[in-house]
Amino acid sequence: MSDPGSARARALHLLMASPTWHELRRALEDEGLVDRLGAAGMQSLLEEWHSRAANALNDIELRIELSFWSEGGSYAEHLKGFQAISPGALVAAARARGWFVRVGESGRAIVNPPGARPLVVQTGSGGAAA
Repeated sequence: MSDPGSARARALHLLMASPTWHELRRALEDEGLVDRLGAAGMQSLLEEWHSRAANALNDIELRIELSFWSEGGSYAEHLKGFQAISPGALVAAARARGWFVRVGESGRAIVNPPGARPLVVQTGSGGAAA
């Protein structure tokens, strides 16, 4: 497994079997994949983990998570800490469900969950959700 493609394929397989990012990271380290994936590969894998975690939420859980970030929440304040799903992944999951989503150039997204008030979520760097 010397080429980057096979390392990524193995990493994605481990991702599917890991309920948390920390468990995935440990499994990657155990198999010597962290260095082979490199910083860009690890960032891509983290984004994939966030995306899958966001898509696994039901509508109520997604709305609750988006509400947390819209109220100025941070990773330090989140019950899951740095295991929390990124605001950007949550917004993408809302868009994939057909919810009204409008993302501005400032990195702010307006998300309107069905039957709830619109939420403004900072998805870009520099905000509370960064």
